[in-house]
Amino acid sequence: MTRVLTTLAVAISATFTLVAAANAQEDANAEAEAVARAYMALYSAVDWDGMEALLAENVRFRDTTAQSPDVGPDGYAEDSRDGMMAELRTFGETYNPIELGFEWDQVFTSNSRVVFIGHVNALYPTEAPDQNFRWRAEQVTVITVRDGLVVSHQDFANYAHPEQGLVAADSVD
Repeated sequence: MTRVLTTLAVAISATFTLVAAANAQEDANAEAEAVARAYMALYSAVDWDGMEALLAENVRFRDTTAQSPDVGPDGYAEDSRDGMMAELRTFGETYNPIELGFEWDQVFTSNSRVVFIGHVNALYPTEAPDQNFRWRAEQVTVITVRDGLVVSHQDFANYAHPEQGLVAADSVD
């Protein structure tokens, strides 16, 4: 009987340990998703200061799919908040985006990584006050959150085949 009770106690203890671990991971994933969604809303709105407040000092930023004359063959790579924000602010000063306009078809969280799948739907001003330039492409972004801060930001966009063209300036609404 003692052996049965000991086995039962071990089984119950193991079950509680597994349940506690699963609950802890669920809590971490829920926190990660809340932080990542807030962060991506700021990114979408081109709110660099808001984004910066959610970044760890040693954040890792990668956009290995980026293509342009001022980007090397491996795209963007920064390993600090200051470096990442300098890149984004330079982008903002160069292109003056009105919004990046992310639209996410799917979002899932696993192991404190939040994966956003959808489109960037960027809007830029033109010289004509009644029209803007729209640049739209498929995009996947992976955000990793630890201790309430973004520690990794990875963008993967279809820079090679975007939809682009002029739209009415009032189409932002």
